[in-house]
Amino acid sequence: MTDPKEHWTKKAEEYKKDGKFEEAIKMLDKANEIKKEEKDPDYWFKKAIHFCDIGQYQSAKNALEKDLETKQKNYDSFFLRGKILYNLKNYEESLECFNKASEEYNRKHMRNTHKIDQMKNVNKFEEAVKYSDLVYQEKEIDQEFWFQKGMTLNKLKKFSEASLCFETILEKKQNNPKILYELAKSELLVGNQKKSLEILEKACKLDSQVKEKLRIDKDFETISEEEKFQSLLGMLQ
Repeated sequence: MTDPKEHWTKKAEEYKKDGKFEEAIKMLDKANEIKKEEKDPDYWFKKAIHFCDIGQYQSAKNALEKDLETKQKNYDSFFLRGKILYNLKNYEESLECFNKASEEYNRKHMRNTHKIDQMKNVNKFEEAVKYSDLVYQEKEIDQEFWFQKGMTLNKLKKFSEASLCFETILEKKQNNPKILYELAKSELLVGNQKKSLEILEKACKLDSQVKEKLRIDKDFETISEEEKFQSLLGMLQ
């Protein structure tokens, strides 16, 4: 197992030997950032993220478990655990973590909105404003959450549910070829061939690299002989 700090320090040395000093500085900055975090109360949580960054997911899982020995689980910890378990191919537990992350997010939101009403009812308007500010500052569940959950649902062959995750992202980011590609796959695997091809056509127009993915993605083999599918590949040549 390579420690993340050692990983980035080694990378910096490699860049220095190659005369790539700007890249070496960036790697050293990463190593120094990790060193500063060693006294941080979120050290193990951040270390789990660093292990993810270098693809050491079992070590990331172990680090996150250490973090949870002393801290209460929250949206961020459930979400990170879900991502780690996905990469460890433990899809059932991964989905469970994503669902718990969503539940935790909603629970926190409901707790704050309930507090607003409580404070208003006892005329503590200054306190009510504080909780209103907390609600206002809450971030929406981000696109990465819906993407990770959608990918996990696809692995579990829950294609209709996966489509809903990808469509949630596309409500705000309509022209994202990466998301369109995964949505097209979900729709095809659930049996909506026509819709899948329409989505693929849009993705292909947005990003020519989609063609290369389609050529090797076995999930699209069932329509590889279809005229429209072949025309999608041909129009990008």
